Amino acid sequence: MQLIHILGYAGLVPFIGLTFLQLWPQLITFTLPFTAFQSYSQIILAFMAGALWPVFYQQSGPSLPVWVVSIALVGWFSSLLLPQHQLLVLAAAFIAVRLIELWQGSLLNYNPAYHRLRNQLTTVVVFCHVLFWWSV
Repeated sequence: MQLIHILGYAGLVPFIGLTFLQLWPQLITFTLPFTAFQSYSQIILAFMAGALWPVFYQQSGPSLPVWVVSIALVGWFSSLLLPQHQLLVLAAAFIAVRLIELWQGSLLNYNPAYHRLRNQLTTVVVFCHVLFWWSV
């Protein structure tokens, strides 16, 4: 379980680092933070939704997996929006994935330590999206 925690927290480094660079643009001489943040966010969102898909498909039938995968597609389609709107849509999608996990907790069999980790990770990710949104 410790490796999962290490990997989970390591996954926050791009969110936190890119948000930091966006808030203090004088630290860099290029305009990469938004593109990097948005694409990383979409990748992680797709990963989180995709990781739930087989569990829900095996245990709940086809309708819930369709909703979970749709969240990843919403994240991708957010690319068509203005940057401020993309960030809010992505933040909402991360919240939706976590709420689905909580709502379907009986299907997921997570231990309490993993629930705490997921809550912490989702909170930091959404907070970074809001800070990034505020700075755009």
